[in-house]
Amino acid sequence: MTIFKIVGFGIISVALIIVLKNQKPEMALMCVLAASIILLVFIFDEFKQVINLLNTLIENSSIDKNFLKIILKVVGISYIVEFGRNICKDAGENSIANKIEIAGKVIIVSLSIPVITSLVEMVSMIT
Repeated sequence: MTIFKIVGFGIISVALIIVLKNQKPEMALMCVLAASIILLVFIFDEFKQVINLLNTLIENSSIDKNFLKIILKVVGISYIVEFGRNICKDAGENSIANKIEIAGKVIIVSLSIPVITSLVEMVSMIT
């Protein structure tokens, strides 16, 4: 199972990073970054299955396909922002982590404008 690979790799990575923090702190951050990217690669196949399911659901419904694209972009941005924010926090750069988080929120709101517009149009048609 994928989860055993992920947890096992994570535990081994943490042990290596703890040792490196004492001996070569600058290398520890690089190991955190590398381990994080490898862990993301492990879950990529699982994420593809979710995308395929959402595609099937959208095709079998009357929902606009552009909404699926927006949803997937928002989810992707959320994960990328959290990944970057956590890496910055691990490096002790909370200020940069906060700016990444704010940027992600602004981008998500801007991507959501078509959905918001559609909702407002639907509500105005009802009233």
